[in-house]
Amino acid sequence: MSVIDHRTGTAQPLILQIGFNRCGTLSFHRLMEDNGIPALHWQEPEGRNVAQVMVSNLAMGRKPFEGFEGIRAFSDIAFLNGQMMIDGARLFRSLHAAYPDAYFFFNTRDKSDWIASRAAHANGTFLKRFCKMSGLDEAGAKAAWAEMFDRHTAEVHSYFSTADARFLQFDLDRDAPSKIADWLSPDFALDASLWGHYNRKSQPRVLRADTNKEALG
Repeated sequence: MSVIDHRTGTAQPLILQIGFNRCGTLSFHRLMEDNGIPALHWQEPEGRNVAQVMVSNLAMGRKPFEGFEGIRAFSDIAFLNGQMMIDGARLFRSLHAAYPDAYFFFNTRDKSDWIASRAAHANGTFLKRFCKMSGLDEAGAKAAWAEMFDRHTAEVHSYFSTADARFLQFDLDRDAPSKIADWLSPDFALDASLWGHYNRKSQPRVLRADTNKEALG
């Protein structure tokens, strides 16, 4: 699908994912790509990380995604190493101010499953990097994630309940991909059957929840 909407002659709006990683971000990205929508997930093939470029642009007074003009859908806008963390989803207010006509996709899931998935991500190295960056032990890191999940959810709901915005909450555990296709239909024609599940872990949900219950209170 082209960047220009041939019905209006103008650029199609952006589609911005504002949920955390490990909430179906890759499934969303693949749905965009497989429907011909130019999409970028986490970083360019050449290695430029989307979150780092976004923060640098904002610091220079530029639009967040300046330099990515050919891209319509952004997902997993995050960066983490042993020194710093950028969770681009937390900058949803700045993104809405810069792109008021964009579609804002709030992907979410069961909190305990999300924490377990983050802890297991990249063979556990994501958790280790977070612990090094934050100075927390593993239990403290999971507790911090639980608090961040709740705060982000509450703030997104509060903001978009009154904002003039194209907003959709998508629950990975409950919602069908047709919900995304219907929401984007004013500007994009999606085949929802192309939705797939990627990066799933085989560990049963009950075991994952038990593993992380100490972080959830």
